[in-house]
Amino acid sequence: MDVVPQDKILEEQIYSSEAGVQNAHNGLYMQLVSNSLYGRQLTMDAIEILGQQYNMTSNSAQSPLANYSYAEKAPKATIAPIWEKAFATVLSANKFLESLDEHKGVVSEEKADLLKGEAIAIRAMLQFDMLRMFGPIYKVSPSDPGIPYYDKFETVNNPILPANEIMAKIIADLDLSLKLLANDPILTIGKYGTTNAYNGNPYYFTNRAQRMNHLAVKALKARALLYSGDKVGASKVANEIIDFLKAKPYFTWTPFLEATNAANPDRTFSSENFFALSDYTLYTKQKALFDATLEDQVIYAPILSRLNAVFEANDNDYRSLPSWKIPIVGGKTQKTFYKYEDVADKKMTFRFQIPILKMAEVYLIAAETAAVPADGIAFLNTLRFNRGLTNLGTTAVVATEVTKEYKKEFIGEGQLFFYYKRINSSTIPNGSASSGNITMSKVQYVVPMPDSEINFQ
Repeated sequence: MDVVPQDKILEEQIYSSEAGVQNAHNGLYMQLVSNSLYGRQLTMDAIEILGQQYNMTSNSAQSPLANYSYAEKAPKATIAPIWEKAFATVLSANKFLESLDEHKGVVSEEKADLLKGEAIAIRAMLQFDMLRMFGPIYKVSPSDPGIPYYDKFETVNNPILPANEIMAKIIADLDLSLKLLANDPILTIGKYGTTNAYNGNPYYFTNRAQRMNHLAVKALKARALLYSGDKVGASKVANEIIDFLKAKPYFTWTPFLEATNAANPDRTFSSENFFALSDYTLYTKQKALFDATLEDQVIYAPILSRLNAVFEANDNDYRSLPSWKIPIVGGKTQKTFYKYEDVADKKMTFRFQIPILKMAEVYLIAAETAAVPADGIAFLNTLRFNRGLTNLGTTAVVATEVTKEYKKEFIGEGQLFFYYKRINSSTIPNGSASSGNITMSKVQYVVPMPDSEINFQ
C-alpha cells in the first residue's frame, strides 16, 4: 500500500492555498522573535552580556557568561538554545523554499519571488550571526573552521567549513535574495504601501519594514562585506543605500520631538529601521530584565559611571534621556533601561518593535569605510546631528568616533560584541566594574559550539 506520511499530508494542506503559504512564511518571522533568537538572547540578553553592556557582578546566574566562562553550566544552558533555534529556523526556511517550489502556481511567480527572497535572506542572516558568534576572529583567522552552512532542506549534519567559505555562501545568498527582491514594493511605494499591487493582497505590500525587504537585505550585505574585510564593497553598498534614500526618503531620521515625547517616545527610532521584528511579548521581557523594581542581583543595568562615559555625560543625546532614567520607584541609584518600555498610546505603530537593521548602521559603515577621512567625518556628523550632538572637528579620528557611536547606538540590539570581535579589539571596558578593561582574545571572542553540535561532527 502507498502510505503517505502524516507530515506530508499536513504540508499538502498548508501549501494548497495562498493563505496557507502566507502562514508558513509568517511562521519564519515568529521563529526569529523567539526568546532564543532576536526576541531576547541575540538582542537584549546574552549577546549584550558578552558585550559588557550590564553590571553582572551580583547576578550569579549570568556572571559566568559576563566572565566568558563558557564551560560552566549556566552559560552552556544559555548558549545551546541559541544555536539550536537558529539552525532549526534555517531548516524551516529551507523547507519553506522547497515546498514553495513543489507547489508552483499556488501563488504567482511575482509573489513567490518576494517570499523566496525573504526566506533566503533569513537563512543568511541567521547563519551569519552564528558565524559571528561561534566562528573565529575573522580579521585574524579567516580560514579557520567556522560553522556548517545549510542552503537546502536536509536533516543531516553538514560539515564545518572554513569561515571564509561560509562568508562566500552568505554573500551569495544575499545576492540571490536581492535578485529575487528586485521588484520589492518598498523600492517604489515605500514601507506602508496602499496601492492595489499584488491583486490588493496587503500581505505583500504593507508593513514592509517588518519584513526582510530589499533595503534591509542590502544593509545586511553591507554589514557582511565589512565583516569579511571588504571595505570597498561595503562602502559601495552603504553609499548606494544612502543615495537611494536621498532620492526616495522612505526611511527618515526620527525627529527629536518624536524620540523624546513625554508620553509616547519613539525610543527605537522606528522611522529609521529597515527591518524591525514585531514582538508582542516585548514588554514582558522589558519587565523581566530591566524593570526598576527588580532586585539588584537580577536587573540588567550598567554601572552609572560606565553609562555616563558611553554618552560622554551628555543627556542631549536622543539615545540617552528617553531610554535611560534613574527611576522614581525601586530604590535604584543607577539609571535603568527603558528602550523597550510601553507607551501611553496603544495605537502607536512603533509598539513592539525590535530594531534589527537600520539606517544608523549604514551611515556608520559608510563612515568607517570612507576612502577620505573628511567623508567619514561627514557621515558621522549626519548621524550625530540626528542624535542631538554637535559636529566633530576636522581632526577627529574616524575609527575612534565610530566605536563611540556603536556603544551609544546599539544598546539592547546585540551589535556591540560583534563589533568588538570584528575589529579584534584587544580590550573592552569591564561592564561589571566602575573602571578597568577586560583583555580579549579568541578565548573570549569565540563562543564554543554546544555539545549537541560537537557530538555529531
